[in-house]
Amino acid sequence: MKVLVVNCGSSSLKYQLFSMEDESVLAKGLVERIGIEGSVLNHQPEGKGKVPLTADIKNHTIAIKMVLDALTDKEHGVVASINEIDAIGHRVVHGAEKFSDSVLITPAVMAALAEFVELAPLHNPPNIAGINACAEIMPNVPQVAVFDTAFHQTMPKHAFLYGLPYEAYQKYGVRRYGFHGTSHKYVSQRVSEMMGQHMSNLRIITCHLGNGASIAAVKNGKSIDTSMGFTPLQGLVMGTRCGDIDPAIPPYLMKKLNMSPEQVDTYLNKKSGVLGLSGLSSDFRDLEEASAKGNERAQLAIDVFAYTVRK
Repeated sequence: MKVLVVNCGSSSLKYQLFSMEDESVLAKGLVERIGIEGSVLNHQPEGKGKVPLTADIKNHTIAIKMVLDALTDKEHGVVASINEIDAIGHRVVHGAEKFSDSVLITPAVMAALAEFVELAPLHNPPNIAGINACAEIMPNVPQVAVFDTAFHQTMPKHAFLYGLPYEAYQKYGVRRYGFHGTSHKYVSQRVSEMMGQHMSNLRIITCHLGNGASIAAVKNGKSIDTSMGFTPLQGLVMGTRCGDIDPAIPPYLMKKLNMSPEQVDTYLNKKSGVLGLSGLSSDFRDLEEASAKGNERAQLAIDVFAYTVRK
């Protein structure tokens, strides 16, 4: 049995193809800078060097098609046909309270993912696009969703509730959900292994740092708090997301800049973070390069990010 695992992030796509007989990796790769100038797919068959495939990768659908082409390529592919792929696993960001574990993807699951787009506007759309692209090309291959929010379902109520009227939670599900759960779970397990101690004896702070970033408190192997909240917008300053701000700022900006709710949502999710601070890029490599050349705003963006992580 061969399983393709796909992780569609906000500006990247990671993948690995596994042979489940011995759980070996046949190939892996990373599509970087999706929707950003200089996008590239680095494909690596097991035991061989990376194969860079450059293209104008405007969205995640194009990225998925490139990945499948790379896996079946005559020179650097690892399967003769996509028919050899028996199942596909997708990292999906937001499952709200509806999904506390991995599920087989059905039309009902897809409908739920569409409902949660407003909760994760940068992530659920590329997750959905990845699932749809795979379904279009491989309609008979079963697909499974693994949710980023699932690991944080162990948070106690006093940690996930906001100081809002309780009906906001009861009627509309407004609460802290937390994200990057698969990453925080894996990192905490690796800490346990490397320290030679059982998870039940450890209290760990885990950090997931990248274009999207979050921190979690893991006690006895369970998430008890995390920096992201109702959506992936809360918490640290990120690539294009503002992170924690005074809740009075959005309505203030809406008045000052004559913004609609949709426009201010875009402003906070896609035009803020280190991109907004630097006025240059959401990619930390670009910022480090510019900072080395004396760009003060690029260095300021890095400093703000580092400060929020430490804080």
